[in-house]
Amino acid sequence: MLIVAFTFIACIVILRLWPDLPLAQVLARVLVVPVAKRLAKLTPGHWLLFAIVSAAAGTVLWMGGDMIVVSAMGAPELAGVLAMIDIAAYLDAMLAAFAVAGAVRGTAVRLWVARLLPRGRSRRTRRVRTLRKPANDDEPAGVWLAAA
Repeated sequence: MLIVAFTFIACIVILRLWPDLPLAQVLARVLVVPVAKRLAKLTPGHWLLFAIVSAAAGTVLWMGGDMIVVSAMGAPELAGVLAMIDIAAYLDAMLAAFAVAGAVRGTAVRLWVARLLPRGRSRRTRRVRTLRKPANDDEPAGVWLAAA
């Protein structure tokens, strides 16, 4: 165990004192970057859960051995209640997602099928334009103007 601890201390010293060495760059790629990516994905909810679990573990240690026994006796019931609440919430969310996806998907499928099916000829009749004959005037328009 001490060898592992001293190896990590040596890696930290190399990373801090000689960051330009190729070995330091490899160590950073192997040891630092994956941990930094993992920590960057943590949300405030993760930190809150960590605080709650740490407080529970601190309470168990503070109370001594008796708290461990009490916690162990209530753990199955607590796990059952938490699982029941979580599973019910997951089922509700899943059913709501299925309902929304079905409604959206049903409309999309209906429109897709309507687009794929060949359209038949239109059943409505076409109007044929008829040419109007001019009015049957025997007298030209100029005659009325001359008479006036």
